[in-house]
Amino acid sequence: MSKSGGYKAEGITRFMAEGRRIQEGDGSFTVTIPRSLAMEWDLEHGDDLLFTAEEGSSKATIHKPGSEGGFSVEVADD
Repeated sequence: MSKSGGYKAEGITRFMAEGRRIQEGDGSFTVTIPRSLAMEWDLEHGDDLLFTAEEGSSKATIHKPGSEGGFSVEVADD
């Protein structure tokens, strides 16, 4: 496969780090997924992605569709 800018023609080569700008519109925020990640995970229009984060944390995790952990997260009542 040919490589260009650290990416294979179809997906990620070794390690990916890429920033994205948050867009606002219609009362919501939108962040695009890098094409290399979408290709690596074989994402298609309409796929659901799970985002998890903890209160006060400076990072969040995006989970690949169908990966361990599923798509539901239960929050305990305090």
